[in-house]
Amino acid sequence: MSSLFDLTGRVAVVTGGTKGIGRSIATGYAMAGADVVITGRRQPGCDEAAAELNAELAGQSVRGIACHMGEWDQIGALVDRVYDELGRIDVLVNNAGINPALVTVAECTEAYFDKLYAVNLKGPIRLAGLVAPRMGEAGGGSIINVTTMGVYRGGAGVGVYTSSKAALHNLTRVMADEWAGLGVRVNSMAPGPFMSEMMRGSMRVDPEFPERAGRATMMNRVADCDEIIGLALFLASDAASFVTGHDYKIAGGM
Repeated sequence: MSSLFDLTGRVAVVTGGTKGIGRSIATGYAMAGADVVITGRRQPGCDEAAAELNAELAGQSVRGIACHMGEWDQIGALVDRVYDELGRIDVLVNNAGINPALVTVAECTEAYFDKLYAVNLKGPIRLAGLVAPRMGEAGGGSIINVTTMGVYRGGAGVGVYTSSKAALHNLTRVMADEWAGLGVRVNSMAPGPFMSEMMRGSMRVDPEFPERAGRATMMNRVADCDEIIGLALFLASDAASFVTGHDYKIAGGM
């Protein structure tokens, strides 16, 4: 059974992989045998995270490459570099996302809207669109889009963020339909409350937010980031060979 989840010989790219949920996903893939590329906006942060993961995992191959997901040209350069250095991409996780402030619809500026949509939607579209055809040429692969439980029910102050993720949720099925013939599977994960950097950021303006979020789950708690690993590994692996176009809630029964 373990061979179903074995990623030995595969290359996985995890955007926003230097911390939080992305870092946990990268750790899980490396533990399953994959060569992992993590991205972040700044190279020093990528280098530091990769070094820490390699030390933690006793020499597994994790490397960091800076890429701002809101910058169109940087995304093309990222793909070219990974193929130049590693020769392939078998798994892509579009995890990077931002929600820097609580902003109501009436308060939303063009600059704020463009900033969120560039990172949360435009970037994943660009990256997946570049990678999928090359995955197909190599026999297929898996693309995983990370959204949020907010795609099902927006809330005051987070509508710009959740709407960008709702669009990615919709596009997941579109991508799956367009690329099924290439052997590329596309699915999404919708996390509930995880103790991520985004959650910690929200605590600066609302210290009680994690407690309220935990109470909204059946399990009455906030998840540790490593609890994302099992689902992320399943969707990346041969265990999910007949799974595409689906969305998976991972939210403790929220």
